[in-house]
Amino acid sequence: MKQFLITAATVVSIGMIGAAQAEEVLRGVAALPANNVITQSFLEYVDMVNEAGEGIVRIEVIGGPEAVPPNQQDTALRNGVVDIQGGPAGYYAGTVPESEALTGATITAAEARENGAFDLLRGVWRERLGAELLAWNGNGTQYYIYLREMPEFDADGNIVLAGKKLRSAGTYRDWFDALGAENVMMSQSEVFSALERGVVDGFGWITFASDIGVNRLLKARVGPAVWQGSPVIMMNGARYDALPVEARKVLQDAAVALEARIAGEMPARIAQEEDRLKADGIALVEPEPEAAARYKGVAYSVVWDKLEAELPEYAAQIRPLLYPAQ
Repeated sequence: MKQFLITAATVVSIGMIGAAQAEEVLRGVAALPANNVITQSFLEYVDMVNEAGEGIVRIEVIGGPEAVPPNQQDTALRNGVVDIQGGPAGYYAGTVPESEALTGATITAAEARENGAFDLLRGVWRERLGAELLAWNGNGTQYYIYLREMPEFDADGNIVLAGKKLRSAGTYRDWFDALGAENVMMSQSEVFSALERGVVDGFGWITFASDIGVNRLLKARVGPAVWQGSPVIMMNGARYDALPVEARKVLQDAAVALEARIAGEMPARIAQEEDRLKADGIALVEPEPEAAARYKGVAYSVVWDKLEAELPEYAAQIRPLLYPAQ
């Protein structure tokens, strides 16, 4: 009997050790197709976690927008249908309106972590979505307007966009309105055919327009660059909290490492993209300094004015952190 009790205790002990060491498997989903630079960044994070977390935590990507529609991924995450998600926060800005502050930021992800902005955003994600904000992997990517024809300038040197039909999404709507352009709302997948058929005169997009295969239909990229990308990586909060400490550490360490890697690689990647655009015959157009400053001012004002009108208390906290000395 004594020997049986010892044996039983040993089995239970071994079972507990095995359970404690069981690898956690997280179901991941991306908001955009696999060839998109934002999804590639998310997949890079997945690889970093899977390598560093071998035997501790692993992310299995179940797919992209074909698996879960992008505008439903926040709900799927909150409900635990998926555990971890990567994509533009703008897709669920209706649920997390505070996320638009990322677009109006002029600092790096590392600076946001250092000055408390990231912690403030983490609190918002918890409150609005029950989610843990892991990484801001859109940091450093900026926005331009791309046109089928060369732009015109007025007597003050401002780029004339009045009457231009621009493919738009939620991120761009107020900015294009302020520039006098006409918003044509459509998904990214429709941009090529819309340009080809003349349905739109151009579109707003991040730095890496070459990735969506429209270069042969373009004549100009209009600068200066404005805003920053809002893509983030987030996780179901309850699932995150239930992970062992070492698994959470793997996820957090990989997030910081990803942000640092993006920051380090961004200058070379931007230079390569500009070389590619020029090789495809696309002019990189910018107005003179005074007009460029006005152009940028309009872009940032529409972001911060909206936040200050709709969420004044939050805007007062986050603006000096993400958009300092402006």
